[in-house]
Amino acid sequence: MLLRTRILLALAAAFTVITMIMLYQNFLSREQIQKALIKEVSLGQNVIWDKILSGSHEQMEFYAYDSRPGTPSIWALRGKRSAVAAVEKKNPRLITKVIGKFYNGLFKTGVIDHLFIFDEEGAPIHHLSDDNISKFDLKKISVEALSRETNNETISGLSLINDEICSVVIFKIFSNGRVIGQVVYAKKILPLVNDFVESAQADYVALADPLPLFTQKYIGFSDFKNNINDEVDIIVTAGKFFSVNRYDTLLLDKSTISQYFIRDITEAITEYNRTFIISAILIVLALFAIGIIITAILRSGFKPLYSAINALNLLSDGNTDVDVKVKGKDEVSQIASAVKSFRETLLNYRNVRSVAIENRQNQEEKIIGETLKLSSLLPAEQRKALRKDVYSMENLNRANENTEKNLFSTDENQTMAILTIAFSRIAKEIKALFRKQVQLTEAYQRFVPEQLLESLDKKSILDVKLGNQVQKEMTILFSDIRSFTNISEKLEPAENFKFVNDYLAAVVPSIRKYDGYVDKYIGDAIMALFTKKSSDAVYSAIDMLSKLEKLNKKRVKEGLPNISIGIGINTGSVMLGTLGVPDRMEGSVISDTVNLSARLEELTKFYQVPLIVSSETERMLPQTISRREIDEIEVKGKTNRVRIFEVFQWEPKKTRDKKIELSSVFKEALNLYRKNNLTRCLKLLKKYEKKLTDDPILQLYIKRCEG
Repeated sequence: MLLRTRILLALAAAFTVITMIMLYQNFLSREQIQKALIKEVSLGQNVIWDKILSGSHEQMEFYAYDSRPGTPSIWALRGKRSAVAAVEKKNPRLITKVIGKFYNGLFKTGVIDHLFIFDEEGAPIHHLSDDNISKFDLKKISVEALSRETNNETISGLSLINDEICSVVIFKIFSNGRVIGQVVYAKKILPLVNDFVESAQADYVALADPLPLFTQKYIGFSDFKNNINDEVDIIVTAGKFFSVNRYDTLLLDKSTISQYFIRDITEAITEYNRTFIISAILIVLALFAIGIIITAILRSGFKPLYSAINALNLLSDGNTDVDVKVKGKDEVSQIASAVKSFRETLLNYRNVRSVAIENRQNQEEKIIGETLKLSSLLPAEQRKALRKDVYSMENLNRANENTEKNLFSTDENQTMAILTIAFSRIAKEIKALFRKQVQLTEAYQRFVPEQLLESLDKKSILDVKLGNQVQKEMTILFSDIRSFTNISEKLEPAENFKFVNDYLAAVVPSIRKYDGYVDKYIGDAIMALFTKKSSDAVYSAIDMLSKLEKLNKKRVKEGLPNISIGIGINTGSVMLGTLGVPDRMEGSVISDTVNLSARLEELTKFYQVPLIVSSETERMLPQTISRREIDEIEVKGKTNRVRIFEVFQWEPKKTRDKKIELSSVFKEALNLYRKNNLTRCLKLLKKYEKKLTDDPILQLYIKRCEG
């Protein structure tokens, strides 16, 4: 079988495999897109439903006991003719007289449909409703409402009232500081469902007992019932596709109902299927066209080679009349050129032996010189063997120089030509391999930090195995962008990536600057490791905040919103190693130290400061880093509470100096707070507040003391 035929068969097999793989990947991509579509639709439906339901609760809570300032609730009024007095007397007629007009107003405006009143023990007193309700039991509406632990809390949720699902708000009413009863506001869920159907463009089904609640704007209830089960997320019926989003809800009586949001996604699925078919056809056509082009190139490329081989065979028989044409500078043309040179050498050798010998020697010296140059690129063992062969060939030619034999026989020249081509190709391969190896090493370092290899005591990534691990004392830094979701949802996908990459480009150099390295990027969050000093991580965080301030100045000029971040730092023993499977693994750390670092980063939101460190990190910091203790927190898995510190070294000098000046006052106030001496603590904090009004930690403790 000819070489060209073997190559064509190999290419045909390769193209077949590639086509199957690409078609399979295209199919998987289609499935993933479909799942992503359903997930996106479901998330949107959940958000819409939660907003509608919470809107109903907020509207009812507006008219509850704890009403908003400026709009006192009827339940906040006192006096002999007040609603509270009527409830305390447990007189239904008096209650109707006092709050009837109030209820009718809420009913007509669609705020509530039912109003129930119970005494402090949960026994029914009276109810107002447009429906016929013979019995009403607080326990059947809400189990939690009978709990003694909910005296000052408003309970909201869903409940079954008169066999209908209702949105419910329950609150206590008081007289002289004691609970005298509970009030239940209830609104039928059907109007809310209709709002949802219009907003989400989806049908709603609630499998409530005894009667289900459902809409049939897009799909019939029988089609839904015949196709639904616990594992179905899409229904196909009558040639249409519907996404199914199951939303199980715990009622206030502790029973559960299953709600389903069903949306017609036929148009999107049809478009995805059409795109899949077009993509598959284009893949097949593209690979077929590539195959035709490669076949044509091979035919054209091998034609000069066959011509050169034919000429070489004729020359080996002594026929020098053959004509060898050389076109181009590729490898095949080089072979044809070598054959042509061989023919010319034979012609010259016939006429002038001495010239032929001289030419032969020049050619041999050139080959030997190029071969010796090539040997310098090879490893020591191969270099030694190649040089030995070259010297042996050189000595053999010198020994036969003065013989009468034709040293340029056909076989010998073919051997020399083949050696020359082989050595030339080897040299190119070696150089290309070296360049590729350098590029590969540089590429690996972008994904596998050099510090990780050092920590695992490995010289190369090739030495890293799954399960390699070492226990080390390290400092972990977590950072995260505040309100990233609010920012990103206003941006296009490309703008989102640019936004995150611009931010990372500004702050990540601060990590490398202080001998740290990024362990992983988690969306807009960064987890970085510092293996040397704890202060390196803190200095890095301070530098990150400074760089972020410069970036924000640039963003303000461009009309973009400021970026705020939170940073948490903790020091401790961690297990550093490789996780995953043999063909896909990554370096990672495992420890409570990591969890606490992430917890501290989350706490920056609560304390409204950008940089919090643990006591383990703080005790290793030099005095030149300005910080202060702000609280003690409970940490899962630890017996003792953990002291946490705010680092404010990054703040402007004026603010920093003020905090340092008042540090003794704040420390004394913190000790008084921990001793529960809130009066003296508040007095000190008020004194502090006069000198530094915009301190969020100070405001937090003032609220704690006052409330």
